[in-house]
Amino acid sequence: MKKVCFVSGSVYALVDEETRYLMDSLKKRGISSKVENWDDPKVDWSQYSLCVNRTTSNYMLHPTEYIEWAKRVEKETQLWNSAKILKWNHHKGYLLELQDSGIKTPQTVLSRRTSQTPLNEITPANWNEIVIKPAITAGGFGLKKLKPGSEEATKHYNNILNRGYIQVAPDGTLYECPACDVIVQEYLLEITGKGEASLIYFGGKYSHAILKKPTQGDFRAHPMWKASMNIRNSSPTEIEFGYTILDKAPEKTHYARIDMIPGEHPIVIEVELIEPMLFFNFFPTTVELFTKHITQHI
Repeated sequence: MKKVCFVSGSVYALVDEETRYLMDSLKKRGISSKVENWDDPKVDWSQYSLCVNRTTSNYMLHPTEYIEWAKRVEKETQLWNSAKILKWNHHKGYLLELQDSGIKTPQTVLSRRTSQTPLNEITPANWNEIVIKPAITAGGFGLKKLKPGSEEATKHYNNILNRGYIQVAPDGTLYECPACDVIVQEYLLEITGKGEASLIYFGGKYSHAILKKPTQGDFRAHPMWKASMNIRNSSPTEIEFGYTILDKAPEKTHYARIDMIPGEHPIVIEVELIEPMLFFNFFPTTVELFTKHITQHI
């Protein structure tokens, strides 16, 4: 019997609502499924016809181990997305690749831990506000909007680069996140004005989209931080922009979410190819689209 695994992680181990939708849809097709933690050494991955990353956010705590896990699993079964894609996407250095290829992003610089370049040396003088975030993160952890010359900005930058940082989740849980490379970007006012459109693609084909808007006084367009979410009818320009970005991925994607500032000239914010929210609750019929794509490959 064909069997599918939806992959979680021990720190955030859960069967989220979207995974439940997928499991129920597969069951109707006669396909069993189960949730396993990527960091559980007892799991026999070869028993599954396919493993799909779903809630593996704790990869940011152990990124090297996570990528090595993906490479091992891929020798035993199919893994979505592929280990090569996970390696490319887990570090936000891919934004520099997109920027260098001519794809519109917020102006972005990357500081490597090995370089130890001071914040004031990598920040252009004409940036009035900056966004500082870990190059390896999820859920907006470690993301702050700050004044470039402020003591707080320098402290946050140095902490991420050298000591790691503490993130307090909305439920009050404290997470000790490790040191890593740092992304510094020019803050764009459009993120609060226009919001952030999230376009979903299955098997490289556009499916649906929503628009997220930060809550009053915040700039993080993520439901974890109380951003509003509504259905969006994306324009052909935005959909094609998403295709252009997916063409830059190292291999074919089986699922993807492209976060962008929408409009006539879209600006990519993030490319989510590891464990994106897919917003099935807004578009229930799209669950069938993804499960059909799964069944075609197992």
